[in-house]
Parts: sequence; structure tokens; C-alpha cells
Amino acid sequence: MITKNRTFRASALTAGMASLALLASCGGGSGADPAASPAADAKPQITDPAVQAAALRTVDPCALLDSKTLGSVGTPDQASLSSSEWGECSVDVKDAGGKKVELVLRVGDQLIMSKDPVEKLEGLPLVVDADKPGSCWVSVVTSFEQSLGITFQTKSPGDACAPGRTALTKVVQALHSTPPQYKQVPGSVLTTDPCAAADKRAVETALGQKSFVEPKSLHECDLWSGDDTHYPQVSVRLYQGLPADAEDGQSADLGGGVTAIQKKDEDSSVVSCDATWRKVETPKEDEAHGYGEIVSVQFSGEPESGLDTATACTKAVAVAKTVVPSLGHA
Repeated sequence: MITKNRTFRASALTAGMASLALLASCGGGSGADPAASPAADAKPQITDPAVQAAALRTVDPCALLDSKTLGSVGTPDQASLSSSEWGECSVDVKDAGGKKVELVLRVGDQLIMSKDPVEKLEGLPLVVDADKPGSCWVSVVTSFEQSLGITFQTKSPGDACAPGRTALTKVVQALHSTPPQYKQVPGSVLTTDPCAAADKRAVETALGQKSFVEPKSLHECDLWSGDDTHYPQVSVRLYQGLPADAEDGQSADLGGGVTAIQKKDEDSSVVSCDATWRKVETPKEDEAHGYGEIVSVQFSGEPESGLDTATACTKAVAVAKTVVPSLGHA
């Protein structure tokens, strides 16, 4: 299946962000002033209610990858459906000629654009990135301010962009109808904006200055130091998985009856500490006991700054304590 490796796009990140100034405030947490950026002002605000972040967070992408959506591409193999995180799902499709088309749909995908989109698909700005023969990324922009969109990554013999365009057209049409939704349990963090979960003052106290907000997806957000992507960094992530075991690190009382596990990491490039806890358990037959919705607050910095793991953990826990009350009770 297609991997999620985006190395070929990473080199465009800095240039794309600088030239387009696409990343601005998310949940009121950014220190950047979008009014001060002519490039940001030039981008039209996307007001389509069907593709706003709050509407897209609850959309089940796997349920979209059926014969109704993909029939124009070929016959989807429902047994190949696979999802490792909210907002993402992959499937294999057999086209009319019997060739396999691999598709990955990402709803709330972080977009890296080196130039302004000139095409549109179903009324939304269209970005097509054919990085190499047999591989293509087809995206519609859902927010210039947050640099997010909906993407099909496709791999197939011949023109890989064509099936991506076709499938994405059907997905956007479905979003304007009655899109399938994830089933939510009481206390779920599925609808939470990760960029607004932590108290801004606590984040900026930890960073030592104002924060620059970079949504990585609809469920993950990086809050950088200063007015661009500079360390130190606070990251808030909401996902499904297994909680950290007490043996994995030290426990920390976050208040409200919540205990997090602090996991330290120190390598040659980054020093970090991750405070994680399970917000709610969501048992599944194919998952190990304890599977549920996980909240992660990480503090990271460069070792050259003098940061050590103990300090990183202190800062991660301080921010995490402000996330707990924002999530409510189960």
C-alpha cells in the first residue's frame, strides 16, 4: 500500500509558507497578525459550511470509499480498507482494465503549496501534485488560513492523477449531501479543536514568547515559538490507540482525577517530553484491552538551547493541566 512518506514535499514547506503566508490563527492561539500579511489578505476566505473544520472532524473517510464514491474509478476492494488515524483511510480499487489503483483519502490534510491554486473542483481551489510517474496528490483547499484540505494520494500505472480527481469530485459532492459520520461515545475528543485545547497563556509561558500556530491535521496542532516554525514547540494531538503504561515513564497528576504518563525522548537533534492519557475507552474486538481515545501534549526543543528532559516534562505537564478542563468530563 501507499506509504505516508512526504519527504518529497518537505523541501517546499518553508518556501510555501513564507510565500503564501497561509498559516494564521487557529482557535485564537496564534501570535501572528493575519491583517499584517498582504499575501494572506489576498486569499479568499472559504465559507462553504460543508468543508469547515468542525464539520469535517466527524466525517468517516472509510465509509466514503464505497462503490458509490469510487464506481467511476473501478471496483473498490472493501477488504483492503485500512485506517490508522481519524480523517484517513486507504483502499485498493480495480479499474476497468483490471489494474490496481491504490488510494489514500485524507480529510483535514496539511497542504504545502508553492504557488496559488488556479483551478477549482466543485467550487473549491484545486491543487494537483504529480510528484513522479504513477503517483499523484490531488487536493482541494478547505482553509487557506489553516493550510488544510482534502487529499487523495493515488498510485496507479499511467495517469495517477485522473482517478484522484474523479474520486475527489465524488467525495466533495458527498460532503455537500449527507456525509457518513463517525460514531461518537460520551466524552469523546473527536470534535475538539487541538489548536484551541490548551490555554494560550500557558502555552506562551512554556515557550517563553508568543506562539505561532500550525495545524497538522484536524486532530493535531503544533504551537511554535515566535512568528514561524521555530523551536521550542508545544504539540497537542488527539488520536485513537493504546494508553502509555506506567512502566513507560513517570506519572503526573493533571488534576480532575486525570493522571498522565510522561515519556521522555532525547536524541541528537531534539529533546522532548510527551504527557499522554486516555480520555475515554472505546473497546474494539480487533484491538488490545484498554484501547481508546488518547490525548498527547508534547514539549520539544533543541539541545543547544540547554533544554533537558526534566524541564521538557515540567513544561509539557503544565500545558497539559490546562487541556484537561477544556475536554470536559466523560
